[in-house]
Amino acid sequence: MKMLHFVESAGTGENFFPAKNIGQIKVTAADTVVLLFANDDSDISSEIITLTTTSGKSDEVALRLAQEVGAGQIQYGGVLKIIAATAPFAAVSGVVYTAGT
Repeated sequence: MKMLHFVESAGTGENFFPAKNIGQIKVTAADTVVLLFANDDSDISSEIITLTTTSGKSDEVALRLAQEVGAGQIQYGGVLKIIAATAPFAAVSGVVYTAGT
């Protein structure tokens, strides 16, 4: 199974999602990308990861994520790790998780 690993804070704020659960990748501002993950419980809304990027780079970050997930090119071991200011997502400056309600 292909997984996405988002790191808000190493050791205390890490979330893993199956790549197949991505419902949408949205560029909502020049510095913001929002990922919506479908929730298995139909009574709970989508879980959300918000990525803050360098201004003007949100479209590039969204495209890179779409290419990695869509083409099945997730890194070795089937996990793509997204950490702020770390390659291949160096333009990401913040990662925030919002639980579905």
